[in-house]
Amino acid sequence: MSDDRLDDGLNAYADNVRRTVHPAGGADVRRRSRQRKQRRAYAAAFGVVLLGSLGLGVAVSRQAPDRPADPLPSASASAPALPLPTGSAAPPPSTPPTATTPTAATPSRTSSTPSRPADPPPADLTSDVSQLRQLGIDIGPGVLVDVADDGVDRWMQIGEDGVDFTGTTKTDTTMMSFKPAPVSARTQATRNRVIIQPPFWNEDAEGPGYCVADTPGAALSLELCDAGRPAQVWTVVPAGDSGQFELRGRHGILRVDDGVLTTGTSGRTGLQTIPFAE
Repeated sequence: MSDDRLDDGLNAYADNVRRTVHPAGGADVRRRSRQRKQRRAYAAAFGVVLLGSLGLGVAVSRQAPDRPADPLPSASASAPALPLPTGSAAPPPSTPPTATTPTAATPSRTSSTPSRPADPPPADLTSDVSQLRQLGIDIGPGVLVDVADDGVDRWMQIGEDGVDFTGTTKTDTTMMSFKPAPVSARTQATRNRVIIQPPFWNEDAEGPGYCVADTPGAALSLELCDAGRPAQVWTVVPAGDSGQFELRGRHGILRVDDGVLTTGTSGRTGLQTIPFAE
């Protein structure tokens, strides 16, 4: 209430008191005056607080943008449900989307991803010897390895001191066999490679068998076959289209001088195969 109405009420109350009771003493009057002042101060403070609260509310309401409330989704706004076949179960409620955890970016296929190592070559991969077969060089069956165009029979032979070209008759020691050599890949560089095996020494042999190997000296040697040993791999070098060829080993092309292998520049290099059965 206002201060004027409060004063009027207090004055009326004081007049009534004066008519009904004895006048109060000075101390009592001063006490009542202090009480009236306190009540007025409390009323004024309360009014200030009330007016401040109302002003703050009005300011906030003016600053807030006029934004219509989002309408609640209604059943009519959703897509119409399709009729279910008779006797079928109602579809399960849709699964709410789950929060996904961000993951590191997956590298694209064009990034520097380590390439897949090449597959190892098959264990039975051998040299391409198709050209040798076309030229009439016998691959596989037992043959005589003869020095060509020397006018005499000088065949590769296994002897006590190694392998040379001193053979003159068909025996187990002069029967040889050319077989395609194992290679890591079939390329131009690995074609026409063979290993030389004497069939008689390999008929009952346990394990890899025996192969003719090149040596730095004059005579060749007969060794246990080892696919990883370069000295046992020979390259058949065609010499024209007549079936003649040269044998190139680890230490060079074989040269035969009067049935003996040489390490110099003399001697014949042309060789040929003759079927052993003839």
